Amino acid sequence: MNQDGLTLGRFHEISVSTDNLAESLQFYELMGFAASQVEPIWPHPYAVVSLGSLVVGLHEYRFPSPSITCVHQDIMGALESYRDAGAVIAFAKTEPGQFKEFGFRDPAGHMVTLLERTTHRADAVDPHGSSRTLGRFAGFSLPSAAPEISAGFWRALGATPLAMPSVDSRVWPAALLDAAGLTIGIHDESWLDKPALVFQRAGAAERTVFESPEGARLVVI
Repeated sequence: MNQDGLTLGRFHEISVSTDNLAESLQFYELMGFAASQVEPIWPHPYAVVSLGSLVVGLHEYRFPSPSITCVHQDIMGALESYRDAGAVIAFAKTEPGQFKEFGFRDPAGHMVTLLERTTHRADAVDPHGSSRTLGRFAGFSLPSAAPEISAGFWRALGATPLAMPSVDSRVWPAALLDAAGLTIGIHDESWLDKPALVFQRAGAAERTVFESPEGARLVVI
């Protein structure tokens, strides 16, 4: 892929699809997340929860989930740039009067969505927050059968390697990148076969995996 002109914008949320918004919201709040105020943009039921720098958007709507969702200040220009670079666009909503967004997948099949503007109050996020159950948010880890190819793809979109990773690679064996303000990890699918929200908790003796009602993985290391 030609990387010229390709940017992600800024991280907005990890978007997840849920069949029962109330049940999902209750789970995340029990885990220590705080609810944020949402904007009246989506026609479907929608809630947002945050923990530290992590923001999760809960959508009672069927779509490829989870998705790394960013806001891009020039959504139409970004769409043209991605198409020119050879990206396979999974969907694009660009009709006049329509909230504009488009999505594509990384080499391992993980969805990335770019929006024209925010859908919740970003100032509600506490970047230093943590949870007694989960600890501190460390990053969003993506499984890949070919981690080097996946990491190269993300670097082509402007993601940069973390100079001083805060998590020991022996407990989280992943290539860590800053992607539009979100720490992502690219790990071999033999470590975990699904995407995971990774948290670091002092005193955690071994890896603990929680699963949300909609199927999201939360891993404590």
